[in-house]
Amino acid sequence: MKKIILLPDFPELFHKKCCFSAVKILLFFFMILFLPISSYSADEFSQHWFHPYISIEEEYNDNINLTSKNEKEDFITTIKPGLKYSNSDAKSGIDLDYNAGFVFYGKNDNLDYISHNASLNAKYLTKEHINFFLKDSFIRSEDPREREYFTSVDENKYVLSTKKQRDTYWRNVVSPTVEYQFGPLNRIGVNYRNNIYRINSSTPDNSQEDYVNPYFSWQFDQKNDIYLDYGYTIGKFDSSSDFTGHRATSRYTNHFDLKSSVFGEYTFSTRNFDPPSVDYDIHEPSIGITYAFSPIFNATAQVGYFIKKPDTGSRTDGISYKANITNRELKTSYVLSLQGGYNEDYFTSENLGFSRYHRLTGSITHFLGIRTSLGLSGNVERAKFDTNNRKDWIWGIGCTLSHRPLEWLTLSVDISHKNRDSNISIDDYTENRGIFKITATY
Repeated sequence: MKKIILLPDFPELFHKKCCFSAVKILLFFFMILFLPISSYSADEFSQHWFHPYISIEEEYNDNINLTSKNEKEDFITTIKPGLKYSNSDAKSGIDLDYNAGFVFYGKNDNLDYISHNASLNAKYLTKEHINFFLKDSFIRSEDPREREYFTSVDENKYVLSTKKQRDTYWRNVVSPTVEYQFGPLNRIGVNYRNNIYRINSSTPDNSQEDYVNPYFSWQFDQKNDIYLDYGYTIGKFDSSSDFTGHRATSRYTNHFDLKSSVFGEYTFSTRNFDPPSVDYDIHEPSIGITYAFSPIFNATAQVGYFIKKPDTGSRTDGISYKANITNRELKTSYVLSLQGGYNEDYFTSENLGFSRYHRLTGSITHFLGIRTSLGLSGNVERAKFDTNNRKDWIWGIGCTLSHRPLEWLTLSVDISHKNRDSNISIDDYTENRGIFKITATY
């Protein structure tokens, strides 16, 4: 299996150190090549760019392995030092966040481990209109549920796959992009993504995704533009069938004015598996609309129809849809997302494959005062999988209260409930968590 230089598959001791080393290398690389020379003093440099922080949290969890029977409860203490770095302007910059977590279990001390979380966003826009971007996301964890990478917390998105025990895993996703910009909205470029997942388990399904994505965007007048892209995927797995995939999308958009637009889109994708898995094609035409009620309040809606045609067996079809509302006011902000159709859950802990789904997620944050905020989040999802005719209801709610008594000190309480009800009883679980957290930031 192909390895990348950024995070090779070395022994366990190296995994505890590799993230910090990679962060230092990436930081040095971009500071040398991309960031403008600054005249800041040492104090100004620290004040404007580097922000070290440390958090201490105590968690109670009544089902640490997300099992349907024989639930195990525990108190989990985490000490998490970290560093944020940010230096961005209109032409270049880098945003970096890294933390290491020293995790201690009260009852199951054999599960003690060190976690790592790192995220990187960098850009460099040249005067020749050739633009460079780089994203990287690294996580080392044993949480049975994994958040989708390259998403923010308020999007409240998790992958469908769930581990049934606290096995340590790590994932690194690196995505460089280079493009040529020949107009305000006119671009031609290529994006690459390397996604590696490794898990320390008795039944691992380690995976690697290599994805190449050339794209073209052209606004040929003030009201009309087109977008074309193609994606080629190579998927490699330890236990499941390897595959190659192709995906092509074409979109035409008409802009009524600065606030609204309508578009039509057609997507074709195909998956070619090694035996014994069955190849399939997917056709999906759709139409959509976007509307900006204000600079901070906007909405989108899209509806289509998908048809999945396998090489053998009956076809699957249905309505696909997406709708999002986002409002980001200073005092109250919220995000609401409704979507459904089909999903492809590859490169995860369970590698569940093709599924039909309906999902509603939402989050709201309200500032009770200058230093106190209250956040609520929730999600509900219905998923039907091709594998074993499995059908799941998944839902969860959460509440976070945060208070900042000092400029550098934050106290928070996070309470959540998660539930999955499946027609395969072994996949059921109910989990309740409560977390008290103290964070100090320089």
